[in-house]
This record gives sequence, C-alpha cells and structure tokens, in this order.
Amino acid sequence: MVDDMAGQARHWQQLKQQALSGEFKMEEGIGEALRKRCEGFLAELDTLRTDAQALDRLTGYGTLPSAQQLQQKFEQKAGGGSPHDSNDSAVKRIEQHIEVVQLMRDTYAAAIGKLQETDQTAGAQLTAHTEGMN
Repeated sequence: MVDDMAGQARHWQQLKQQALSGEFKMEEGIGEALRKRCEGFLAELDTLRTDAQALDRLTGYGTLPSAQQLQQKFEQKAGGGSPHDSNDSAVKRIEQHIEVVQLMRDTYAAAIGKLQETDQTAGAQLTAHTEGMN
C-alpha cells in the first residue's frame, strides 16, 4: 500500500510539473470542478484522520491478558503503527491520501492557471489565522 501511495504521489507530482510548465492544461470549468471536489475530499479525509486519532486510547476490553493485547493491537492499528512498521496505522494511511489529494488539487489549479491564486489565498488564510493567535 505504501508503494502504491508513493507511486500515486510521484504520478501527481509529475502531472503538477507538467501543468506548471504548460504541457498539461484543461478546460477551466472542469479543472475548477475537480479542484473543488478535492477540497471537499480533503475536508472529509481530515475528519477521518481526527476520528482515527481519537482511537489511540481504547477502553472496555477488561483485564484478561488476551483482551489487553487485543486492545493494544487496535490502538496501534489506529494511530501508532505496528512494531514492524510505524507507518502501518489508519492515521498514517489517511495522511498519505491527504498528501496525494493536495497534489491533485494543486495540479488541477495549475492546469487552469490558478495555482498562484490558490497559494495566495492559502497564505492569506494562514496569516489571518495566525494573527488571531497573538
């Protein structure tokens, strides 16, 4: 699965570079619809990540050693990863998908010539958000 996601990330990174160089273009209406769908999908993935993070501490398994082991395995699968692979968790997998969808969104924006505009909007939102933290 990790190789699959790494391959997807490389694929979308290449498409993004092609869009930035003008080799990959698409009709504005289609590109904008795809970009907006990516934004919606990112919001859904963020909710899933938050839900998965909440599963890192489970209760109600009782005191039997086998029940405690099962609880620990489920907690690791949700957020901590396995002893053999720290990326083997729901949270890490969701984050990998978020990375790919962000690349997709940026690729669509670049393909219709709006990547700079998207970056400026994101920067303005970040500035507005951090100003309230002072």
